[in-house]
Amino acid sequence: MRAIRVALAGAGNCAWSFSQFVAQAHAAPAAPLPGLMCQTIGGYRLADVRVAVAFDVDADKVGRPLATAFEAPTISATRFAELDADKDAPVLPAPVLDGLVGPMGTVVTPAEETHDATSDSVAKAIVEHAVDVLVISLPTGATQAVRMFAEAALAAGAAVVNCTPERVARDEELSARFADAGVPLLGDDLRSHLGATTLHTALIELLLSRGLELESTYQLNVGGNTDFLNLADATRSASKFTSKANALRAAGMTDVSGVAGPTGYIGHLADTKLCFANLRARSVLGSEVQIDVKLTVEDSPNAAGVIANAVRAAMTAVDRGLSGAVDGPAPMLFKSPPRGLPESQARSAFLDFAA
Repeated sequence: MRAIRVALAGAGNCAWSFSQFVAQAHAAPAAPLPGLMCQTIGGYRLADVRVAVAFDVDADKVGRPLATAFEAPTISATRFAELDADKDAPVLPAPVLDGLVGPMGTVVTPAEETHDATSDSVAKAIVEHAVDVLVISLPTGATQAVRMFAEAALAAGAAVVNCTPERVARDEELSARFADAGVPLLGDDLRSHLGATTLHTALIELLLSRGLELESTYQLNVGGNTDFLNLADATRSASKFTSKANALRAAGMTDVSGVAGPTGYIGHLADTKLCFANLRARSVLGSEVQIDVKLTVEDSPNAAGVIANAVRAAMTAVDRGLSGAVDGPAPMLFKSPPRGLPESQARSAFLDFAA
């Protein structure tokens, strides 16, 4: 298979873990990779992926090669592997727009080059670097910046993977324009490989499959990376709460008291994420069943495996002539796709698409 050339919109923790995962695959192309759900999707291995270029606004990243940019102070994800062939991919400036509103503006100084960056300059760079798939991993709440990258990719003819909760694949007007242009679009809001939402929706489906009646549930998440710093601002986290609620409803949560979303930033946790989930249900004779779960994961590697699947799914969609919001793999890969499914159905649809 030919290489899949990827652009990273946002050279943050998730991009760092994804790039390491790609490097690990390059080092042993035929070896099974733990945490990778499908070793091939549409015939593509992870070893077929190349990171061609990245975009950011951080003065510690812009104008530097990718490997150096990932040494910036805002990067807290663990170094598991050294980058290989992609280490010298350039990190180019993007317009700041609303990307640094709130707490992010206290830890990131925008590069001077961002003042001259435009959607057109981003689109031009996507074309010049022969990008197949653009992965958008910007701070939650950066609605304008996310939309700008989607528009730039559309203008350049590159498929989009929207890892953020902002409306891209769910935007009917934008999705229709991608369809008219023959460009695939996958999103919205990346669902981590085995994260809080994946665990929560699986437990809801389990209870309902046994005929229990779900009465209430909550999911509380805390962490210490820049994602949680950004989400500590209620004006930035609103779309995340909406996206998680969409995922729980797709799993079967209806007409019950339910809350799910980020609830705190604890800096010393760094890239560690803690999830505390509770589910309360009624069973035989009205007896109560209650489940309390604590999940501890490193946040960014947990996302990297799903990005690895989403990039290859996007390229497979290109090969198959699919365009607009691609339905088949989306419910398994994203919390808030245009059409959500329960976990088991989403997995079957994804595997059917991947074959």
